Amino acid sequence: MPARAAAPRTVLFLHNAGLLARYWDEGGHDTLVRLQAAARRPADDPHGLWLLCPMEVRSRMPQLEGKTVEVIGGDGERAYLDSKFLDSLAGEQKTEEAS
Repeated sequence: MPARAAAPRTVLFLHNAGLLARYWDEGGHDTLVRLQAAARRPADDPHGLWLLCPMEVRSRMPQLEGKTVEVIGGDGERAYLDSKFLDSLAGEQKTEEAS
């Protein structure tokens, strides 16, 4: 199938996923695991998953409100956004809003 005929790919960005942690035992954990598994399979939707987990210490496992988010070892499934990077994004957003 030519690339231009392929269906668009969906990438989820969960930036406020506290409800998954709040309902962890009632299906939140299972929902997150299913999304992760699907994002790891190229043929499934979503094609990708970004889950923002604010952290103070980079060496800790990612968590949502105290619930550990399982990731594949190493940095293959993690990207660390430091305060300088986040401040630069905030500055870009303010510039776009002003124009």
